[in-house]
Amino acid sequence: MPNTIGLKQPFLGLVAALVAVCLSLGFAAQFDPAIFGSWVAQLIMSAIPMQIVIGLVWQSAYPGVLGRLTQPVKGLAILGMMTAAAAVMTPLILVLVGGGIGTPTPFAIMFTIVSVCGAFWLVAVFQCWPMAALSKHPAVIGLGVFVLAYVVTWVTFRLGFDFGAMVGAPFYAAALDPHGAFPAWNALSFIVTTVAVIMWFVMLDFWPSTTIAAAVPALSRQPLFGLLNAALILVIAGGIWSLGVTVMHMDVVDYMVRVPVSGLFGEFIMLVMMQTAPFQATRQPVKGLLLLGLVVVLAVIMYRAYAIAAALLVGVMPSGAPSYGLDLWIATAMLSVTFPVFVALGDGFAFWPLSRSGTTVAE
Repeated sequence: MPNTIGLKQPFLGLVAALVAVCLSLGFAAQFDPAIFGSWVAQLIMSAIPMQIVIGLVWQSAYPGVLGRLTQPVKGLAILGMMTAAAAVMTPLILVLVGGGIGTPTPFAIMFTIVSVCGAFWLVAVFQCWPMAALSKHPAVIGLGVFVLAYVVTWVTFRLGFDFGAMVGAPFYAAALDPHGAFPAWNALSFIVTTVAVIMWFVMLDFWPSTTIAAAVPALSRQPLFGLLNAALILVIAGGIWSLGVTVMHMDVVDYMVRVPVSGLFGEFIMLVMMQTAPFQATRQPVKGLLLLGLVVVLAVIMYRAYAIAAALLVGVMPSGAPSYGLDLWIATAMLSVTFPVFVALGDGFAFWPLSRSGTTVAE
């Protein structure tokens, strides 16, 4: 790989994160908030499940020709694959969930967010089970996980989401409302909270589940290992959600943006940009706890930074009910735009042109 700067961690992660945030905010500033929160969010998020498959399942090395490409061609090829996925999934989601081709509604947007969460659950928690148990071929596993993520999302959306509180809104259509078990914002905020907890488990290298599985070897195999993790994740996420929404009486959307969304943003900085530096050699669970401490600090700082950026780049937007303009702009800018830029820069482009090949760890 051509060398231009040759940075190493932790400086590499700090510079890369700054570059990614600046690029993302510059991109976000080009759009009217209504377009940004609908079409831009929909199109980019429709590409993220494929990005997860390419990076986490295929390790950016499948198809074989992809693994042989050099940067920046490899990164551009990955972006092309993501664009193709978005071109297929966006109209499908709009037709099947949103009621037809047109401006994406909260039905389609929330469904798409859940599909991203579903992909994280399948890949991180269940390690691609059951697809990995059915075949060892990367195409079967990767594409199987991609399809299964949408199947899981469909079931979750139909059973769990109720938009009844939004009756009277311009987008609302009773025929499109799944009339599920929980208010839509409650369901979405809880699901996003579970993904934030999943990422903490990743920072912990899935401690204490690994310790439990070592004592009970049967639990080390999927799907039992995934079910063990799922039980812990759901309990912890339920406690966090209840503390914020029930005990502290936070507005559920404000809670979602300030806590799990901002927390995820901090986790992605530490995992993707920083590659867990400066704690790469620290033993678990101390490593995960130290990383969590930094994540909490980053969550607070980055929420304020994005709120300030919104005011400077877009203008004053109302926060809170009923429109949640500022809240949703921050969430979209963080996770719908900056997160895939993090992954594209750190994984797809392997930090090109900031780092030499193979020098992304601290030395």
